[in-house]
Amino acid sequence: MCSTMSTFRRHRPLAPGYLGFLLTLGTLPGCAGAPIRLDVSPARGPIVRAAIGPVDVVGTMSRRGIGADVGSGTAAPGGGRWNSSGAISASAARVLATADQYVGTRYRYGGESPAEGFDCSGFVQFVYGRHGVELPRVSYQQASTGRAAPREITALQPGDLMFFAAGGGRVDHVAIYAGDGRVIHATSGAGSVRYDDLDTDRGEWLLQRFVTSRRVLSGVRQT
Repeated sequence: MCSTMSTFRRHRPLAPGYLGFLLTLGTLPGCAGAPIRLDVSPARGPIVRAAIGPVDVVGTMSRRGIGADVGSGTAAPGGGRWNSSGAISASAARVLATADQYVGTRYRYGGESPAEGFDCSGFVQFVYGRHGVELPRVSYQQASTGRAAPREITALQPGDLMFFAAGGGRVDHVAIYAGDGRVIHATSGAGSVRYDDLDTDRGEWLLQRFVTSRRVLSGVRQT
């Protein structure tokens, strides 16, 4: 399931020469009329996609800066093999916008507030609690709330919860699925709240320990 790396998952800083290359492409015959699509996601920020003949160009703007990828072939709308079916729900958009505010907040075992820091389940409980969704305090209890969500990553919806057994036993970690193959979570490994791409080595490590997913938001359609 995870052996093929998507062309559009690796973020690179946009060097001046690269920017010049992209601007030059836009002046070539047949490129000016290329279809351009702008996506705005609270989890990712603005994303611009353009298909120029056999070349696909994806530009992103995020807290990490401006990035661009160029690849061959046609990317599926929304990010290739991780594309979530359907548009993001209003409730998920609000939750993800709140979660995004705390990116960089330090990790602290037992923490459940921005001031003291978060552990994984404390972060999830805090974020969803801001939107009227009451969740238990610890991850293995949260894994029994809501209703079952698909186990296939491609069928998950933004706002679904993903649960992991990092220690090999019962559930001991939880992350919020942000859509397009990304999760946002408070992680002890990085020492903070952060996004992780499931196409990276770190993401592969998580997927190997993925146990189940739950849907706790109203307004997110059942698949």
